[in-house]
Amino acid sequence: MTARATTGTTRTDRRAGTIEDPPAEGAPVRAAVVVASKHGTTLEIGRRVARALGADVPVLDLAEDQHPDLAAYDTVVLGTAIYAGQPRAHMKAFAQIADLDEKRLGLFVSGMVPADGAREEELAAAYPPALRDRATAAAFLGGSFQFDKLNRFERFVVKRVAKATADVDAIDDRAIDRFARELVAA
Repeated sequence: MTARATTGTTRTDRRAGTIEDPPAEGAPVRAAVVVASKHGTTLEIGRRVARALGADVPVLDLAEDQHPDLAAYDTVVLGTAIYAGQPRAHMKAFAQIADLDEKRLGLFVSGMVPADGAREEELAAAYPPALRDRATAAAFLGGSFQFDKLNRFERFVVKRVAKATADVDAIDDRAIDRFARELVAA
């Protein structure tokens, strides 16, 4: 990745104990975006997040590789679609086993829940508490209904619950930009 972020160093001072040096502005950071998408919206959001972070940020789809190698990256963004309040199974499994302890971490969810409180609940339910506590940035980034990609049951549910009868694009590009800025500035 060619995005720039800050990376501080830790040092010990006899009087103050362990202190964090100010980060070096513009230090290069290597990032990857890992997504679990069903109909492609979360993958598209992942691509937009990658573009907001900078050039050459790969977007890795867990449907293609359930155990991506993240050793080369110091910043990792995880993103999952939410269906009926639950994250995609691939992301749920990956989030439990991935070694992200030494990574700058961003978390996002995509979905079509309109209420802010429900969005926060979905974000909390999507990732284990240990990851949520470590995350530099976490956000609900919107979603979409693409009727041509939904099966008959999904179309029925969307029509009944969301009252949508045509495609809806509610991907929040401003939230994506804020999320990327927050992640890189940390």
